[in-house]
Amino acid sequence: MRNYITVLFRNLRRERLYTAINVAGLALGIACCLILGLFLKSELTYDKHYKGYENLYRIVNEFTTNGSNDKFAATSPALGPMLAADYPEIVKAYVRFQFNANNGGVALRDGTQVFYWEHSYFVDPNVFDLFVPDVIYGDPKTALQNGGSIAISQTVAKRYFGDENPIGKTLATDSGTAQKITLVFRDLPANTHMKYDVLFSNNLPYLRISDNPTVRRQQLTGIGIYTYLQLDPSFRASGWSRINDEFMNKYMADTLKTVNATWRSWLQPIADTHLQSEVQDPQHPGGNRMYLYGCAAVALIILVIACINYMNLATARATRRARSIGIRKILGASRGMLALQFLGEALLFALLALILAAVIVEVVLRFTPINTLMQQQVSFDLIHQPMLAVWLVALAIGIGLVSGLYPALYLSSWAPLTALTGRHQAGKGNLRMREALVLLQFTISATAIATTLLMMAQMDYIANAPLGFEKHNRLVVTMRGASTVEKASAIRNELLRDSHIHAVAINGGIPGKAGTPVNLGQFENEDGSMAPQQFNNFPIGENFEQVMGLKIVQGRDLSSRLLTDVGSNLLVNEALVKKMGWSNPLGKRVQIRGESGRVVGVVKNFNFKSLHSSIEPAVMYRLNMDLSRMAEINKPFFTNYLILDIAPDNIGKTLSYIEKVMADADPKHALDYTFLDESLEEVYRNETGLTKLIGIFAAVSIFIACMGLFGLSTFTTEQRTREIGTRKVLGATSWQIVRLLARPIMVLVVIASVLAAVASYFAIDEWLASFAYRANINPLIFVLALVVAGTVAFVTVALQSWKTASADPVNSLRHV
Repeated sequence: MRNYITVLFRNLRRERLYTAINVAGLALGIACCLILGLFLKSELTYDKHYKGYENLYRIVNEFTTNGSNDKFAATSPALGPMLAADYPEIVKAYVRFQFNANNGGVALRDGTQVFYWEHSYFVDPNVFDLFVPDVIYGDPKTALQNGGSIAISQTVAKRYFGDENPIGKTLATDSGTAQKITLVFRDLPANTHMKYDVLFSNNLPYLRISDNPTVRRQQLTGIGIYTYLQLDPSFRASGWSRINDEFMNKYMADTLKTVNATWRSWLQPIADTHLQSEVQDPQHPGGNRMYLYGCAAVALIILVIACINYMNLATARATRRARSIGIRKILGASRGMLALQFLGEALLFALLALILAAVIVEVVLRFTPINTLMQQQVSFDLIHQPMLAVWLVALAIGIGLVSGLYPALYLSSWAPLTALTGRHQAGKGNLRMREALVLLQFTISATAIATTLLMMAQMDYIANAPLGFEKHNRLVVTMRGASTVEKASAIRNELLRDSHIHAVAINGGIPGKAGTPVNLGQFENEDGSMAPQQFNNFPIGENFEQVMGLKIVQGRDLSSRLLTDVGSNLLVNEALVKKMGWSNPLGKRVQIRGESGRVVGVVKNFNFKSLHSSIEPAVMYRLNMDLSRMAEINKPFFTNYLILDIAPDNIGKTLSYIEKVMADADPKHALDYTFLDESLEEVYRNETGLTKLIGIFAAVSIFIACMGLFGLSTFTTEQRTREIGTRKVLGATSWQIVRLLARPIMVLVVIASVLAAVASYFAIDEWLASFAYRANINPLIFVLALVVAGTVAFVTVALQSWKTASADPVNSLRHV
């Protein structure tokens, strides 16, 4: 055994390049597999850190009206209490989360310090019974019993108070109300769908639902709150349909019948909520199982490529070890002992690669944006995760055995005399085996390249697709508080004094984002009768149509100069006209929000949601800027937006002027703005990140595959050394010999590219199915993938072959 170990290290020391290539290839494969594996682990363990998550469910629901159905993660605030009251043996507890942070987040003040927190909710006082926190300070049982108390994350506490215990201190909201800090919890892990930094108690009079049964029934058809149920462990979620039907028939059937609608609810286990993203949930965009399958496939594929490399390199250098193998066999070494030697060599390579892979992962996660693309979900901590170290060692041993088995069996099978004479030549079967492995490698790599290019083409299409409105050079400025919103016209006039601001519109939301409210209204049919119809709700301000570049295809736009336009007249989009089957939509009656109006114009369809969704029916009406009837308690939190059409030059100067104007109008808040095109890009953050990840791992896979080519070309040139010398003597140039050696590889690459084109087409077609609007698959992309793969392969083979092709033919002819 000692002799085998000595020989092993002697071979490693003598063949440093071979050792470096093998260790580097395996290390890259293990590192990629580890990063993707940690990401998959995070995705598949979403919300499992909560104690008792097995019995915790989010209830979601669907409304269907006239063939249109909408699924919502949000429910009625009355749903949880009523279910708990009717089914106490099943529903052990409920918790409701009501989002209370507008665009830019909720403002919290400590003296002169003001910060905005995007993840903020009103919750039931028992929230920490279901969502058990990791407490730093405070008592979770009593923390939110009082309406004026808040629980904050460690990040929030540090921002205001450093390392000081903040329990008992206060933070003020925009209303000036002091909120007493009663609990500090550790920051939630990245793999939780319900992210929150600040929790307010909903134990407040104006947030309580009515005790009147009739009012409660009416509230059941609304949405706006996230409801979580803790169910009895013996209950099976499959039995929820019975409860749903009983509940609907008892409380909702009569109301739904009047509007010709149906309703159903179902349960999402909290551990599955992240990947069950078929419902509308703008606050918690979910994951995608297809992405997970893709990541798992990429991890496995890169690992397979790395193992193939070892096989090719091990067999390619076999002729250099032929005499050693022959002598050992003559001296009595059995095939089994030789095979164990080669397997031991493979295991050593794998363990060395594991150490290097751990270093690569640590460097990549710390100093590259990979973890950002994975939404900060990858954590590599061997000290606090000892089982991870065990799994990694097991993985390295498995890789060593898998990658070393074929070379061990192949090298140990040589006959002693054949090995000693050095006349062992690879049979056609062995050569075909290596070629098949390289073909597999480049099929995988070319598929990754083609898939990346196709995804880039789709995302470029998304970035440049006509949305039906202008998104470039549009700045969205948040106006906080009713007192500021009431000054909107004056602010608008002041802003227009700057020549770099071409136009200003006032609006109730940010166009193109996913959070457009869906309502139910009554619309006039062609026969004059009224029929219920779901629609997307758009309150728009003065000049919105002009600033956003909306096109009126019939009728006219809304005007503040006409009193009827402010109160009752409406614009509808072409999708609504088509849905209602209107031949002449102008003048059609509409009843929404308890008021009647008429259609005065039709807007050309525009994408007010992401391009994942087709354009749905929409109604637009003028914002009501009279806030005198608004409850005083709500006024400080009311938000509207200014949309500015600005010049593309001198943006810094323009922003400075806007900041000055807004500071004069609202000295309590810093300027809060976003560029519309950048805001819309956030909608496709997951897809953009996935595209970049696939591109990175495609580059890694083709780099590792090129190491495999190095192995095959080494083997080929060694086997054909005398032939090369003969051709050189007969007048062949080095370039001609390189082409001769590269031709079989290029044939493999072409075949691989054809197979890759088929594989990537079906893979990307599945991904594109998630978009309502998609780019056409351009065949030139497959040609480009072939060119890239072919160029890289040819350069790799040429660099390896040139040395042999340029050598003195006399030395080549002496090769035995």
